Amino acid sequence: MPSPTTVVPWQRLYNDLKISIPGVTDAVMKQEMFRCAKDFFDQTNIWTEEVPFVVTPDATKYTVTPAGKGAPNRLLIVFDPAVYPQGTHWVQSGVGMGVPGVIQLTYAPSTSANWVAVYAKTPTDPVDAQGWPDIDTDDYWIVDKYRDAFYFGTLARLQMQPSKTYTNPKEAARNNQNYITQRGKARTDAIKANTYGGQRWMYPQSYATTARKGWA
Repeated sequence: MPSPTTVVPWQRLYNDLKISIPGVTDAVMKQEMFRCAKDFFDQTNIWTEEVPFVVTPDATKYTVTPAGKGAPNRLLIVFDPAVYPQGTHWVQSGVGMGVPGVIQLTYAPSTSANWVAVYAKTPTDPVDAQGWPDIDTDDYWIVDKYRDAFYFGTLARLQMQPSKTYTNPKEAARNNQNYITQRGKARTDAIKANTYGGQRWMYPQSYATTARKGWA
């Protein structure tokens, strides 16, 4: 992705951090921002993608790769849109993802079908020349809405570094607590699908109306 100095909302986050810690180099900031992003997306499940795939009666294991950026971090649900249009039910009990991106069914379906896997994703290691946390353009709203979380989390990690001009363990602890608070807000928003006092209708399955029953 291009440098945050030219892309909104990364630009705002970059500028905020440079004002707070002007002495930090871009290379160090990129490293700590990436670590913060990994933790944020891992703990919140807020970056998701629905990935359709075809199942057949002769297989129980499927490699299902997201079309967008990032890597599968957690399997939120596998549903059959033809049977459950709202996606509130797992296709069968015991569906797992021991290896990220590889879905293991308990038993093969009786007929071929088009199913959908919903992943919570995490950023992969930067591979471009810029080296900033790389997410899909359509998901920049996450960085914009939760910029305080990324700001406090990255700031705390920078201040935790030893023997730097900006090392400040006391402020690091305070900013890390602010980060945890903002991260918790994002997780709650993800569970409730950004509805006030609402209950998410699709993921995670602790809110499903039925248990994981078999599908045939």
